[in-house]
Amino acid sequence: MKLSAANVFVPGAYPVHTYVERTDSKLASRLADAPSERGKFVSLTGPSKSGKTVLVENVVGKDNLIVVTGAGVACAADVWERILDWMDVPSAAAHGSTSSNTITLGAGVTAGGGVPLVAKVEGNVKLDAKGDRSVTTSESRTRRGLKDVEKEIADSDFVVLIDDFHYMGTGVQIEVMKDIKEAARLGIKICVASVMNRADDAIRANQEMQGRFTGIDLTYWSMEELEKIAAKGFAALNAELAADYTKKLAVEAAGSPQLMQTLCLQLCRTLSHRDRTTQLRALSPTSSELSEIFNDAATTMDFRSLVDVLDCGPKERGRERKVYALIEGKRGDVYRAILRAIASDPPKLSFSYDELLSRVKSICVDEHPSGGSIHGSCEHMIKLAQQRFPNERQIDWNKEREVLDIAEPYLLFYLRWSDRLSEVNE
Repeated sequence: MKLSAANVFVPGAYPVHTYVERTDSKLASRLADAPSERGKFVSLTGPSKSGKTVLVENVVGKDNLIVVTGAGVACAADVWERILDWMDVPSAAAHGSTSSNTITLGAGVTAGGGVPLVAKVEGNVKLDAKGDRSVTTSESRTRRGLKDVEKEIADSDFVVLIDDFHYMGTGVQIEVMKDIKEAARLGIKICVASVMNRADDAIRANQEMQGRFTGIDLTYWSMEELEKIAAKGFAALNAELAADYTKKLAVEAAGSPQLMQTLCLQLCRTLSHRDRTTQLRALSPTSSELSEIFNDAATTMDFRSLVDVLDCGPKERGRERKVYALIEGKRGDVYRAILRAIASDPPKLSFSYDELLSRVKSICVDEHPSGGSIHGSCEHMIKLAQQRFPNERQIDWNKEREVLDIAEPYLLFYLRWSDRLSEVNE
């Protein structure tokens, strides 16, 4: 059976053929040592799509990793229920026991054939002619959450990864952290993963956890690390991609190994290199093919609702927004100008106020929005995004530092290569 590109480049699964050890090799060793400290949990933080789950799976082993995602967790009990579901522990179990003894027969209640029965019978009773009695009792017990999880995996090699902890509501986070404190004390190994801009959610949810966790911070992947994914993957498929093209993919991946996997896979499909070949093949996409690769890759993600909210801005009554002439014959108000500035070259995930203002000026043909307008619009955009999508922090504006952060590399790629900003009226 031929090795296929879809098996080599795997954006949403463990990359068997393209696993790359991070430049900071201490990450794996620290993660391996941390769970062994009883009473502590691991706080793993890093950018979205930065390979947090893959790192844990590589260190712990697939068979020993129990993943619980924060999405949909409405209370602390949900966490332990999901773990028990993974273990296939029945939601209810029946337990029975049988005891036998010899009873004294005399005057009193009669049993079968007029034989007097003095003892009180409970449960399912069988009495033979000699007076021997057997009693069978049964009980049904439902799951006991954390208690059952302790019974199953405490002090074992199993590790619970609570992924996307930031997706839980604040009240739920507080409940869960109380349980995690107890679980760690009981010897259950737990790792809590969050995105970088919500890194302290787990600790803020329970200040008593200060000093009771090991913090491990991942960063965005370097160009060199991303390029290694391509090198290993194309070698497995008996293909070569020139360094210049590999770099173009890595630049667009914006520090995300998952996005790099997506782009490499799409390149294989566009250039019809879907399986390993017997002859070494040099892959050289043209400029139009590269654009096709990026455009097609953008169809694998969807941020239409978020982009529409950011693009529209707050509703204003009785006043029309000023429209500016943008490059490439486009037009738009200050909100459209900011989004197009973010999407302009080169790809970047963080912008100081001065950088953002400079980009806005560069995409405007003549007049451009004022600095105060850009500053205020950034505040409005983030406020609207948080109101509409309270459990997501894909874009953020730090008012004090005056920095706009794109926490989701896929969002940046979508802004750059999807047609969403051209689909709505300009």
